[in-house]
Amino acid sequence: MRIDKRLYICVAPFLGALLLVSFIREKIAQNIALALVVAISAALLCHALKKRDIHDVHKNQVAWVMAACATIMVVAFFLTGIAFGFNKISIKPAFIWNFILPYGLTIISAEILRSVLLAQKSKLVAVISYVAFVWIDFLILCDTSFFANFEYFIEALGLAFLPALASGALYHYVAGKFGALPNVVYKLIIFLYPFVIAYESQLSSALVSFARIFLPIGILLLVHVLYTPRSFVVAKRKTVVSTITTAIAALLASGYIMLISQQFQYKLLIIVTDSMSGSIDKGDAIIYEDYDGQTIEVGDVIVFTREENKIIHRVMDIKKINGELRYYTKGDANKGMDSGYITDSSIVGVINLNIKYIGYPTIWIRSLFE
Repeated sequence: MRIDKRLYICVAPFLGALLLVSFIREKIAQNIALALVVAISAALLCHALKKRDIHDVHKNQVAWVMAACATIMVVAFFLTGIAFGFNKISIKPAFIWNFILPYGLTIISAEILRSVLLAQKSKLVAVISYVAFVWIDFLILCDTSFFANFEYFIEALGLAFLPALASGALYHYVAGKFGALPNVVYKLIIFLYPFVIAYESQLSSALVSFARIFLPIGILLLVHVLYTPRSFVVAKRKTVVSTITTAIAALLASGYIMLISQQFQYKLLIIVTDSMSGSIDKGDAIIYEDYDGQTIEVGDVIVFTREENKIIHRVMDIKKINGELRYYTKGDANKGMDSGYITDSSIVGVINLNIKYIGYPTIWIRSLFE
């Protein structure tokens, strides 16, 4: 299919304006600017290009399915507040102008724009638009300080960017087959429900991110199974292999998210120093179990806190003085013992597993902020 040159003429300024919006440091100003950029771009593109309507007979049904899935997700998240507690959101008139209206305008305009771009049936435009719309969702989810330092960057990557990638796959699939309406309904419910309910669960950000990554993928598979025509002749072996591969990938990703979330019994840390070189090297990742009174012996490698820093060193000696256990530690690569001693109250965990080299990407990213 021949691509209308007007498509590129409209898309280029849109991408440039979107990039400029990313550098606005004040969140409210960024919200308003983002809404205007996306809305104006959608209006110009709809005017310049012929909209190829989606004629799928199931598009209204898919909209209802997406709305139902979004509602179930919101209710489930809200009910977790029974276990984790609730935060009350103070809804002020300024919220309408600073958040609700900009978010609503951005969501509606972005999905109209997405459906128009995907209707052009260009693989290049589909890829470029996927990246652009993932970035739009990231800007909605993320604070403007994500480039302030390494810690903020890693937090933004896990809590906003990865969920935006997963959600983007769902939105692109649905928009390409069923148009803008299902995505608009789904996103309005997901993004704006806190401003309607005025309460939200205190569920940890890591677990919320976990849900935002895997639930959209589950919804995509559900829509695909329900509304994609299938041939009666299916290669059984390929289906089994695909299912097993998907299951393994999901399990591995789930385990990784659980480890880095720091919310469960087992946790993951990246080694960024050379103090344990020879046994645990810089760039390795260690998995440790929360300390809960387990017996610690000389030679064990433990995680403990000192001056708010987590340290991974080996126990070299243990003494019981006045009924208190005192642990004397040392890094394997250090010449001398650590100063002083630690007690049970300072111990965070006991090392269970050392995974070589996988922490290097994190170290390289950290170096960009130093």
